[in-house]
Amino acid sequence: MHRNSGFPLRSTLAIGGLVALTACAQLGIVVTRVDYATQYEPAEARAAGGGDHQMKVTVLGNPFDAPHATLEAAVIDSMQGSTSGIPINFAANPKTRTQAARFRVVVTFTPEAIRDPAKLCTAGEDIALAAPASGTVPLMSAFCSSDSSVSHAIARASDIDGTASEKLDALMIQLTLAMFPDENPHR
Repeated sequence: MHRNSGFPLRSTLAIGGLVALTACAQLGIVVTRVDYATQYEPAEARAAGGGDHQMKVTVLGNPFDAPHATLEAAVIDSMQGSTSGIPINFAANPKTRTQAARFRVVVTFTPEAIRDPAKLCTAGEDIALAAPASGTVPLMSAFCSSDSSVSHAIARASDIDGTASEKLDALMIQLTLAMFPDENPHR
């Protein structure tokens, strides 16, 4: 017999999310801005990168003393399974292309000239990057459909000691969770 406990599932999920964000804030990880276009649709994200399909991820900038390919692999590994119930396979070089190939994610470490992460969808790979200041790593990310932002976020973390850092992993997990909610917040 199913009983209604009087505590809705959404409340439970919201409390869990708040606890996770509080824990990350204590680690020095802060997601400072998240925005979703009214057309954000989790089903499209699932179609673009779920099942046998892969969603392209472009990583720009590198604040660490490591090869770019190592950072790219660490970022994508952290993003896998971090999409709040939306199964998406992220890849630097997708092996499968679909009609949903217009979707992609752009992750930019230490962007200098861009203040609006939605502009990452049109910026290209020649974006101006700055050196990280005082041990803090700023990060912008956008989930793009062609040249438009479907969702985007800004985050930062301090004292990340490299590409194998648990703090970098936690930063990417929080950023991915923020960009890919399981429903459109505008509804």
